Amino acid sequence: MWIDVIAKKYDFTQYRQLRMQRAMADFNRIIEARDVDDFQRAYQAACLDAVQPDPSVQQIVAQLAEQHKLGIVTNGPVDMAFIKLERLGLSSYFPQDRVIISELLGYHKPDPRIYATARERLEAASGEVLFVGDTWEADVAGAIDAGFSAIWLNPKGKTATTDHKPLAVIERLDQLPSYLSFM
Repeated sequence: MWIDVIAKKYDFTQYRQLRMQRAMADFNRIIEARDVDDFQRAYQAACLDAVQPDPSVQQIVAQLAEQHKLGIVTNGPVDMAFIKLERLGLSSYFPQDRVIISELLGYHKPDPRIYATARERLEAASGEVLFVGDTWEADVAGAIDAGFSAIWLNPKGKTATTDHKPLAVIERLDQLPSYLSFM
């Protein structure tokens, strides 16, 4: 269904409702939209409760922020992005104007416009941007197609699905700083 969200056939609320209704239908169950909304609220609360700060990530992000301008590009929903950053203790490193959220823009990674928005908000040339992400198509291939360098955070050893060549493939975020000397 994500393709339908990208194509603007559904917004996030409709997507969440239809996703749950279709999943329940697979088990011959019917669920009303209001019950889906109740489930979504409980699910979101559980997800946010699971978001816990990681001191090693905080340290790496703090180190990176000393020398680099940081931003975030996410296909996630608005209602969780800033709460997650706050709970992770990272919001001070990512000003709101540098948190690019697809739901607000109306287009999603790997749409080239989202990378152009990131470049503009970072006030950087494409060649000055290093995009780090965990999804091959959206974070690596899309970023490279936009003229950015990319590093693939790939802890599960997934296989690339295109011939794009990232700067590096890393398994853990603590490996990232060693690749930034060129920037």
